[in-house]
Amino acid sequence: MDQGTWKGIKDTQKQRIILILIMTGVAMVMTFTAISLLYQTAYEEEKSRLVEVAQSQARLMEAVARFDMQYSHNYPEGTEAATLSQFIEAHKKFEGFGTTGEFLLARKKDQTIEFILSHRHSDLRIPQSLPLDSPLGLPMHRALEGQSGTMVGPDYRNVKVLAAYEPIKILNLGLVAKIDLEEIRKPFYKAGFITLAIACAVILVGILLFWRFTNPMVEEITASRGQLRNLAQRIQTIREEEKGRISRAVHDELGQQLTAIQLELNYLEEELETGMESQQKKESFQCIGTMVDNTIQAVQRISTELRPQILDVFGLGEAILWQTNEYQKRTGIHFECSGVDDKVPLSKEKAITMFRVFQETLTNIFRHAKANLVIIHLYRDNGNTILKVRDNGIGISSEKINSAKSIGLLGIRERLLVWGGTVHIESKPGSGTTVIAKIPAGDL
Repeated sequence: MDQGTWKGIKDTQKQRIILILIMTGVAMVMTFTAISLLYQTAYEEEKSRLVEVAQSQARLMEAVARFDMQYSHNYPEGTEAATLSQFIEAHKKFEGFGTTGEFLLARKKDQTIEFILSHRHSDLRIPQSLPLDSPLGLPMHRALEGQSGTMVGPDYRNVKVLAAYEPIKILNLGLVAKIDLEEIRKPFYKAGFITLAIACAVILVGILLFWRFTNPMVEEITASRGQLRNLAQRIQTIREEEKGRISRAVHDELGQQLTAIQLELNYLEEELETGMESQQKKESFQCIGTMVDNTIQAVQRISTELRPQILDVFGLGEAILWQTNEYQKRTGIHFECSGVDDKVPLSKEKAITMFRVFQETLTNIFRHAKANLVIIHLYRDNGNTILKVRDNGIGISSEKINSAKSIGLLGIRERLLVWGGTVHIESKPGSGTTVIAKIPAGDL
């Protein structure tokens, strides 16, 4: 299995894992959102119940107090004591609400909160008095100030509770109905844990089924990609071999024939100079000689462009330097090549790949970048051969970099991917472009 195919398999597996993580995340978010909404609903219902209980108890005490004021004048300790005694007696038979639900009844005495009643199921133990400004008595403090409402905060035990407070104005008392916040949350913690466990089990089964049923498709797609990539590489290899064969044929055979023709023309020209032939024929021979010279130069140029011999003889670094000189002559673009290491070791096939990447990059710069300066680096780093080409042109947008229509960039990526290489393009419109091609050096 080649490096490109192996990298494709790794990328595909990575994408599947990311997809699984996304689906898992969505499922978890939906689960916790549902539990949060249910908790919020239960919280609001509990708050409404506490308000209703506090208000109903306060109004009941006010009604009893008004009755006692009218009919209980003979009670030894007064009508207020009569009302409280009835209320306390009634609470002895009241079962309360919830596990931690509690009624508190208190009065203001000097600068303290004096509790008169604390009812938690059958427990009627009265808490110790608290300073009026203590944060542990804030709900009762508000009730004694004549306020009505709800709040979340610490109670006299310094336990976080949800409390509803209500004043009993006719008796100058305060009433608080409260329940520990933990009791409200506990069922949802339990439900959340159970739901999470079930969700994890379902997700795990889903992942296993997803992996099992998609694995054959992924393997088939990966194999097809590998075959296509191998085919593309084989085509590139055949093209390079054919270019090399044509280059040698053009250079050796056609070049030799043209050279022989040039020699014969030179001989005939010398004969004309010593003979009595007309000037017109002499000029015609000179014109033919010039055409043959131009043809020989064209043959040499075509042969070199098909497959520069310098690449095979002197390596990638020298081939890059030669190519930049040729481009500088034809385009006027200035090249800085001080960072090119002409001793970078690379196999023949990889050197050809990197050189074609370099040529494609220069073509893109010439066609699109409108640059007048190109800086080139070629070096070895951590077992990789890296080619960096930076221009000062108009740049390219990220959309074009990733566009399927950018055939040249796609070709560069595919060439490098065959050898497990990568290309990274950094560019902003108006700020130039940097192309960084990396290919594992491997064994020569």
